[in-house]
Amino acid sequence: MNRLNNQNKMERNSCEINEKAEFSVLIKALQEERLRDNKEEVDNASLFTSDNIEWATCKDFNIEVGKQQIEAYIKTWEIRSCWIYSIEFFRTGQEDDFTIYLYEVIFMAPTSRKPISERVSVYFAAEISKVEAETRPVKVRFILESCRVIHTPGRNRFNEKWLTDITETKALWQKMMDF
Repeated sequence: MNRLNNQNKMERNSCEINEKAEFSVLIKALQEERLRDNKEEVDNASLFTSDNIEWATCKDFNIEVGKQQIEAYIKTWEIRSCWIYSIEFFRTGQEDDFTIYLYEVIFMAPTSRKPISERVSVYFAAEISKVEAETRPVKVRFILESCRVIHTPGRNRFNEKWLTDITETKALWQKMMDF
């Protein structure tokens, strides 16, 4: 029993570290993109709409609007109905003239044989400009757990295989741990 408790503690700690790592990657990507945009002075407003989702302007954004828009965006994904998910607001971060809202979306595909299936987290960051709040749409990026590729709504089409690859990898790791 003690071994199981220690294993659960280690898994919980490693999950917390990964969450922080995923969010750090997203925040760093937004910072680097902001620097590139400032140097190039390119108007990227058209890049932040996708699949009939029009992201709110910065002035209209709040935690609940973020959840609603992320849910609307996920509904445009071509994934089977067996995937269920929950959206959780994680925290905000302040940077100069920007506020970054961080969300975690947890996906599961339970079956009658395995009602508690592997979880897959998808992390979202929404960047809100305090300076251009009236006109600028929210800048949204997302990343899947244990991956380093940053996805932009409207540029990248979500692939269900990403979710299944992560669940299969976790199942393989679990089998290796059991030996």
